[in-house]
Amino acid sequence: MAANPWLPLQDALNTLLAAAPSPTESVNLPLMEALNRVASQDIIAPINVPPCHNSAMDGYVMHADDAKAGNQLPIVASIFAGDTNEHVIGRGECARIMTGAPIPDACDAVVIQEDTERTDTHIVIMETAESGANIRQTGADITAGHCVIRAGTRLRPSHLTLLSSLGMATVDVYCPVTIGLMATGDELKSAGETLEKGQIYESNRIGVAALLNQCQVNLIDYGIIADRPDAIRTALHTASQQCDLVISSGGVSVGDADFIKDVLAELGKVAFWKVAIKPGKPFAFGHLNKALFCGLPGNPVSAYVTTEQLVIPLIRHMQGESVNAESHRQLLPATLSVSIKRRAGRLDFQRATYHTDEHGKLMVTPHRKQSSGVMTGIVEANCYMLIPAEAEHLQAGDNIMIQPFSIWG
Repeated sequence: MAANPWLPLQDALNTLLAAAPSPTESVNLPLMEALNRVASQDIIAPINVPPCHNSAMDGYVMHADDAKAGNQLPIVASIFAGDTNEHVIGRGECARIMTGAPIPDACDAVVIQEDTERTDTHIVIMETAESGANIRQTGADITAGHCVIRAGTRLRPSHLTLLSSLGMATVDVYCPVTIGLMATGDELKSAGETLEKGQIYESNRIGVAALLNQCQVNLIDYGIIADRPDAIRTALHTASQQCDLVISSGGVSVGDADFIKDVLAELGKVAFWKVAIKPGKPFAFGHLNKALFCGLPGNPVSAYVTTEQLVIPLIRHMQGESVNAESHRQLLPATLSVSIKRRAGRLDFQRATYHTDEHGKLMVTPHRKQSSGVMTGIVEANCYMLIPAEAEHLQAGDNIMIQPFSIWG
């Protein structure tokens, strides 16, 4: 039996990631501009969080020896969050304290207000509180000098919130990757132009750009390139001089007007062509001068899927993010709601919808439109259902892995 000429997805991903250069330049940005950028160095906490002992609840602060049920204590002060006064609370006294307010020196217990009865000037403690009760200790969340974010982490809103809570106004991140984007095909027209017989509107550049912009890249749009070797050669050469990665769509299959692979071999090097996935088999990868090159299929669903499954992990790696072929996307187990019969041979990313049934079980149903030219199958779905390459028959009730629609693992 002849060997399968199509490269398995994991092998293709490993090849892509191995070819990705590591970033070397970084820039210091305000936190407001750092969302989805990648930290270029370990970030060390400059302070403790909390910076001082503070109250975890609204209540009354005192010495723990006085926090006994039945004790009556005078209220000698009120302490609010942000209070900078040096309150002195003696033995047999207490102070009204609010959540987040600093704990006075020598005090070591907070009795929550629900466990007290109050008059105008005194409280009676109804429930005993132990030493340390309802107090957030200095550095309980973060200790000064501790690494809070590792280099290679893509900064999410939670990371930026954390850095701001540490008093940090800026962060060092890797410089963005510059990506050139183009589409090839004499049948393609831009939106807004009039279609002639046999022509279609080009949509891959818009979809791919939208996916890539989530990675905070610099995009250069080279537009639609005619199906002529000289035009493709010129466009690829120009892009390779200006970009870190060049992405084209169309022209990578086996048609008489599919010139991308031949021009790539002429100007650079073809690392592989054809990946054992469906949709998206005709995917090309190689080098153009100092730039990397990804050739996407022309069908819109195929271009979309290969961008998510192959190009996005490559870009994340080029940006310095810690990612590998096994971890770049979230997978969840689900139960198939219908039976499926298919031809084995390629890992199939079927567009599907998952939901939780009345028993809390995660169910998945494939979309009825699975053509690689039908984008409604993705628009109306919320996940990919991954059918293994060797599977020919799947029964309703079988377990199957799904990949929710998100580029982040």
